Amino acid sequence: MARIVETISADMNHLSESLTEEHSVRLYSRGGHFSKREMIPVYFLLITGCPGDDSYNNFLYGLKNDIINSGKPFALLDEPVSVSSGDKMLLSSVDTSSPASIISGLCGLVSVNGNKELSLIAQNALGEMLTGVQSDVFAVGGEMVLKLRFISSAIGVNDDKIPLILYYGVPSAEDALFLCFAQRSGFDVICISPDDRAKDIFEHCPYASKMQMESVGMSAPVRPFPKAPVKAKISTVAYNAERELDTMLYNGDTMFRDRQFSKLSSVVLQTTYEEIDLLWDQEAKFRPGFAVDSEYATVPVIFAKINGIAGGAARERQYWEMVEDMITYRSMYIIKAPAYRAPGITASRMYAQFHKGRKLDIEGLLRSKLNKYGFLSDSLQRMIFEKAQAVLDDGLLIMDSEQELVDYVMHVALGLNERITRLLQQYDFTKEIPKAVIVDTIEDPFTKLECTQVLMLSYLGFDVLIFSPSGYRNIETHVSERAFQIHNIGDYAYGLRAPHFKVPTAPRARKKASGGLFGLFKKGR
Repeated sequence: MARIVETISADMNHLSESLTEEHSVRLYSRGGHFSKREMIPVYFLLITGCPGDDSYNNFLYGLKNDIINSGKPFALLDEPVSVSSGDKMLLSSVDTSSPASIISGLCGLVSVNGNKELSLIAQNALGEMLTGVQSDVFAVGGEMVLKLRFISSAIGVNDDKIPLILYYGVPSAEDALFLCFAQRSGFDVICISPDDRAKDIFEHCPYASKMQMESVGMSAPVRPFPKAPVKAKISTVAYNAERELDTMLYNGDTMFRDRQFSKLSSVVLQTTYEEIDLLWDQEAKFRPGFAVDSEYATVPVIFAKINGIAGGAARERQYWEMVEDMITYRSMYIIKAPAYRAPGITASRMYAQFHKGRKLDIEGLLRSKLNKYGFLSDSLQRMIFEKAQAVLDDGLLIMDSEQELVDYVMHVALGLNERITRLLQQYDFTKEIPKAVIVDTIEDPFTKLECTQVLMLSYLGFDVLIFSPSGYRNIETHVSERAFQIHNIGDYAYGLRAPHFKVPTAPRARKKASGGLFGLFKKGR
């Protein structure tokens, strides 16, 4: 019995699991009426649109990593596959005297990494498709033959695992035709395009009738395929639906060893104003969005600016009580002062040997005399520089030039003060989250250095609250508003003097009553 290729539907909610299923598992889960020698069940899927947030970047990166880790033969096509002139010489043996001889000659050249059975399937698929081609059969068919040979040879196709082609971007008509050929040859074929034009391309392709098409958002321009995850915002239930959050904050079965995780990935929680009070004392593991994976803990952090005073200057005393109440024993309390000095030209020259463009030489920094963190664990030292690299990669810090951006980030990463390094050393990524409570009552905007310092704290897993009674611009001057949230809670008040609160030296009960001090300062009261 000749093997048949059958298109099956993918579960969009468990896409990685679907794509990485073993051949035999796919057959068994669908009734087990066929053997591996009889049928190849493949996915043929188009995903268009973009949700419009950083989660899309992380979806693409995570999908690619999951596929690679599964050991599945895999090719990512995010740019045109170039066929060399040497490869094209292979086509010189084809008899071009008639369409029939061209099709026969091209089919004879089809090879799927030397696998006779898969090659036969591909030969039959090519013959059927070229019979319906109205244009230059030799050019169209030759391109498909060479691309299939190149890709199958590069990824090492075998008979045990179903190979996968992940195409990213808007395909040309020729690309779409090739992807249809690969699917009919026994490949999983997934095309992902934030731009909806990809759908039109496949709808005009006569061989894509079995393609499963899904949309995940509005059409958006195609950006480069991500090379790393980015710091993303995660919306809480209350933010999206204004429902009570309390029931989703605690999971009594969540247990971890002390300092079980040596690596941290922080994500910014997108919350309502009132939720900040509810979440502030929550350990990381009880916050929505907390996740663990091998050595990594994904910690959901707060990064928010609070403008104004509910009730205006008349409520100043209660306002400062609220600010003081947010200062925990693992906090930094910072009162905005006039501008700091920027890194000078000497620093820039020192840093030059430890980066190439925006790419840091982390190994070199760890060994260099510039690294003053030798008293910290190796994993913590590495984390500091990895977070500096993440700040450079994510594009949330706004500078006048790439050189200036790198200089400021390296200056901050290499100059963390003692309070920060102690809080980092004490930080168990599943438990209490360190805080930075910042008060700005002056007219000076944040400098580039201050903006870099505050953003870096967020990347290092700190909760950051910026209180701005006047509502003047500060963090916005050099940090993209994609990085944090702004809450306007009442009238602006000017000329206030921030009290010099003491940071507690031990845990203490907060002063909030039922509803908390934040309840007193709800928006609109």
